[in-house]
Amino acid sequence: MRENSLEQTCFEVLKDNICPENCIGLWQFAKSCYFPILFQLKNEAFHFICDNFEEVSLCEEFLQLAVQELADILGQDDLTVTQESTVCQSVLRWINHMPEERQGAISTLLPKVRLGLMDKSYITDNVLNNDVVKTNPDLENSMTHLFLYSTVFLGRLWSFNLVTHTWQEMSPMQESRRCVSVTVLKEYIYAMGGCRNFTSHRTAERYQPDINQWTFIASMNEERRNASCTTLNNKIYICGGRSNRVLNTAEYYNPDTNQWTLITPMGTPRCGLGVVTYMGHIFAVGGSYGPIDLRSAEAYDPVTNTWYDVPEMVHRHRYFDILRLNNKIYICGGMNNRVLNTAEYYNPDTNQWTLITPMGTPRYRLGVVAYMGHIFAVGGRDGFRDLSSAEAYDPVTNTWYDVPEMVHRNSYFDIAVMNKKIFVVSFQGPSNM
Repeated sequence: MRENSLEQTCFEVLKDNICPENCIGLWQFAKSCYFPILFQLKNEAFHFICDNFEEVSLCEEFLQLAVQELADILGQDDLTVTQESTVCQSVLRWINHMPEERQGAISTLLPKVRLGLMDKSYITDNVLNNDVVKTNPDLENSMTHLFLYSTVFLGRLWSFNLVTHTWQEMSPMQESRRCVSVTVLKEYIYAMGGCRNFTSHRTAERYQPDINQWTFIASMNEERRNASCTTLNNKIYICGGRSNRVLNTAEYYNPDTNQWTLITPMGTPRCGLGVVTYMGHIFAVGGSYGPIDLRSAEAYDPVTNTWYDVPEMVHRHRYFDILRLNNKIYICGGMNNRVLNTAEYYNPDTNQWTLITPMGTPRYRLGVVAYMGHIFAVGGRDGFRDLSSAEAYDPVTNTWYDVPEMVHRNSYFDIAVMNKKIFVVSFQGPSNM
């Protein structure tokens, strides 16, 4: 008992003293040991690195990272920087610290930089004209290709016809954005919030399929990205997400008045959560709060304007997707310490979560929709690349089967079904053409 208490005390002391100058060393130390308490320290240190990347990248420890360690950091979706050029500069500085030994690593690291979020002139002057890039012809061609797709394919909308099983590109959004929240209400597709160049948005717009056109609606009360939304009583509810902090706020949009109204905040701030409507209540599930991935869930009663707790999920999930089918709430994929292929459902009658057959492919930042009694899981990331693949789940047989791929690989998107079509609202566009 005293040993456990001493371990916890040591952990708290180390955690409280994490700073930009020592966080990488603590992360590397905790990774190399196999004590349960150090697993917590590893996660705390890694989240600190991601949350304070700009300061950390200027410290001496940063230059001593192994190539795979740096790749793991750069691949995180929650890497916090004011502009993407900071990430690019950190890669070039790391390589220039030991240029002869490290120049080969640029082909691993530079594709982790999101060129579409950077100024075109910066890419031309500082990336494509960099000596290390120019001496690697294969990499130069690859970077040129990535630059072109990133600056052209932004804010796109595709539809998948569930009758003909074909994809079609529709009119793009007026404002390109990623980490957007999408839902359908009264024959319109609504896209809300999201971010561009690491700036969260309050803006929202809606798409009218019969004229293939997007128009702006009233802006939300709060900027938010990685939020989740649903519909109830002819209103759109959006919950959680992130601006300069993880949010517990929620609000609804009334299309009749074109107004947003704040409601009682959730009990727990949640980013990368899932929200769904069932039996007149709104369920907010999972997500993350700081370094902690959440299993918890809560529900909102619009009559009393209050939230109440519901049972925890089997697994911790963030950046998953959620839907309702056959009086059950399903969640699919996501990530915690790894990318997940797991799926589970909540049965309100038994007040219990139950695992189902895992998906064929691990996915986070995927999209899921229900159609004709089946669940379609589309795109996302598998931890290494964006996915174009899709699969569907038959709850009668508890099995997944393949369906046609999307035209392009996609993550950072949201998805909705309407008029026998699946609509994919995407920021990024293709990652491989």
